[in-house]
Amino acid sequence: MEEARSRRGYVPVLVGKGKEGMEKIWVTIKAIQHQTIVELLEQSAKEYGYQNGLLKITCDADKFKAILHNIYKK
Repeated sequence: MEEARSRRGYVPVLVGKGKEGMEKIWVTIKAIQHQTIVELLEQSAKEYGYQNGLLKITCDADKFKAILHNIYKK
């Protein structure tokens, strides 16, 4: 069964480097507003411009998950 298209209180974000290595990670709305995540989004926007569709962050997926883990445990 396909993953739910939307989750209440979450935002899907494509994270990774290069088109092949992108992973969809569901991020809480609260975490998406965290300064570190905002900075990563701004960095990606500077590098690739603003685009329609899913939010994209150019960051290693495992590193991003570690950042989220630290945000969630606080």
